[in-house]
Amino acid sequence: MRKFKVIIGAKRYFQERIKDIDKAKSFLDLVKLSDACRERGFLLKEEQKADLLVLKNDNYLALSEPANDRLGDLIFDLTTDDSTIFIHNPPSNLMFFLKSKGSSSEIILESDEQKYDILRGKDEYVSGINAIKKEIIGQNAAIIEVSKTLKYLTEVKRSKPYVIMLYGNSSIGKTELVRKIANYFFNNQLLEQHLSMYKSNANSEYLFGDKSNRRSISFDLLERESNLIFLDEFDKCSDYFYSVFYTMFDNTIFKDAFYEVNISGALIILTSNYTSEEEIKERLGLPIFYRIDKFIHFEDFSCATIHEIVNKELDERFDEYKDYFTKEEIYQLVSKRILTSGENARTIKNKIQAVLEQLLFETFLKD
Repeated sequence: MRKFKVIIGAKRYFQERIKDIDKAKSFLDLVKLSDACRERGFLLKEEQKADLLVLKNDNYLALSEPANDRLGDLIFDLTTDDSTIFIHNPPSNLMFFLKSKGSSSEIILESDEQKYDILRGKDEYVSGINAIKKEIIGQNAAIIEVSKTLKYLTEVKRSKPYVIMLYGNSSIGKTELVRKIANYFFNNQLLEQHLSMYKSNANSEYLFGDKSNRRSISFDLLERESNLIFLDEFDKCSDYFYSVFYTMFDNTIFKDAFYEVNISGALIILTSNYTSEEEIKERLGLPIFYRIDKFIHFEDFSCATIHEIVNKELDERFDEYKDYFTKEEIYQLVSKRILTSGENARTIKNKIQAVLEQLLFETFLKD
């Protein structure tokens, strides 16, 4: 009787569970061999079939759509009756096939699913929040709100995803904060999607899962390394795609036409350049708006924050200019270009860069 071991999770998780397996045959090599035999009018010989087979999730992408449609039968064709088959993140049709065979006792079916969680220790929470406070400048109110949410998530066992929208003008710390949360609460792991790029039919296929042999967001969610999902520039996404997120934000199981993925307890963070909750409600519409659990506003930089960021940037880049200029010399010229309001991290970095290039060029000319 065939024994199937289904492993759900990241590639690393799958590899850890098959690392001691030797002599497994390549699924794709067997498919090619079987196709070659059929072209000559023969079936695969019994001795050519696999006693031990490893089927990686990337293998589905190399198959034709018809082959994916009959994936369960194809595995049977390529393996012996007493074989062991390891399967990574099977598509829904294959999982249905295996469960049906398992319930009728035609196969032995075992499952192993990666567990995701936020770091829950009190010491980890305190040190993580303190580090974020030091590293994110000028957004104290936003950090307090994020701290409340992270404390809640580290204390409770939540089933539905928790969805936050960070909103405010560009380059004032939203994305940086998400990366710090990943660093200190999710072992520096997150699944990141840039929604400003979601404009074409190819993106539609990715989000809705239109083809069995193409990557989709469900495919990527299955092999994520943590339960932190980052959807950047949510305001730039085409309205047509919002229906995908209705179910993602509101359910523990997310499905497309070919995959089914457990997103229980996920923290989903959205960023946008909206400036008020009223604007968010108007632009996104009520179905999405009321599926977002929390809205956190990021303030424009104050004069004091701009001053602090300039000094921080000059300190971090000190090795670049220390052989030529002092920090005070650089600051004197930079301060003439930096405004007391309306600046963001990107404009500050660009102005410092321009000053450094100008000074180095002038030094070259003098020499």
